[in-house]
Amino acid sequence: MKHTKLIIVLAVIIIVTGVPSLVFFTRPPVLVVIDTPYAALYGTARAKRQRIISSLILFRNVKPVLITDAATSDILVIAVNEADKNPFCVIFPRYFSSGAERYHSENPEKITVLLGGFGNTSGLPEADDSLYLYFTDIETDLYRAGLLSGFVTVKKYGATEEETMNIALWQDRIFQDRDREAFSGGVNEIDPELGIIFARSISEMAVSKKIYCAVLTSSGSEYLDKNPKIPLILFTWLDPAIAAREVVAIFDDSPWAMVVPAVRMAMEGQAEGLIPSKPFVFSAKTADNGILRTMNSLVKKNAIINQ
Repeated sequence: MKHTKLIIVLAVIIIVTGVPSLVFFTRPPVLVVIDTPYAALYGTARAKRQRIISSLILFRNVKPVLITDAATSDILVIAVNEADKNPFCVIFPRYFSSGAERYHSENPEKITVLLGGFGNTSGLPEADDSLYLYFTDIETDLYRAGLLSGFVTVKKYGATEEETMNIALWQDRIFQDRDREAFSGGVNEIDPELGIIFARSISEMAVSKKIYCAVLTSSGSEYLDKNPKIPLILFTWLDPAIAAREVVAIFDDSPWAMVVPAVRMAMEGQAEGLIPSKPFVFSAKTADNGILRTMNSLVKKNAIINQ
């Protein structure tokens, strides 16, 4: 009788633990295509951690497909096919758009997801029944960056400075008025007295105006190298472990950051859409836990600006 009970208990344990594992590994995986230079920039340990988290959330294996940056479209397609013959979907970053289009033409029955970043549609294929095109929700990102840069500026300098405190946004060349308005809206929500400078080059920076915080979505390092160190917010895939000490937050729109929402949208058959970046606030650079909680709540705040 005791042996029978033991066998039943063991059988239940095996079923409870084994069946989910079997389902997990037999479901078609998600393939994430990324080239080796960007993989190094992102960080091996960071990518592994994100892969595990994404796999658990989606309850299906998420597998990277590493490609050299010099790989041609046909080599890329071969690498993807070798990684798995029957994936649920394959996610490509914008810089592999030609490879994504090639894979889609050869595998029209498979879902191909192309992440367009915060660029425009120029040079990209059109979305269809199995080729999905998702862009970075730059308006929401800039609104949140505005909130965060405003908060950091006021918290760091507000009690001591009497002059106008300026925040610089080093903007990408494709940004439009609505993008700048989104950023300004975030800053003004914190303090409407803060100054805002939009720049694409050093020549657009007013020499007479002191900058207290900078948000870099594009270049700007040449200005920062020659001026006093100030709090920085970066739009980048850079591994936070190797970021400069002045960096207080990073907005990440890499494939690893986008994989979960992208797959969920693909599961719903959504051919086009916007996905906000994944923000990371540096806890080691904010000594006060209350400040850290406030910063995290700001980057998680939803902006109703696309409706």
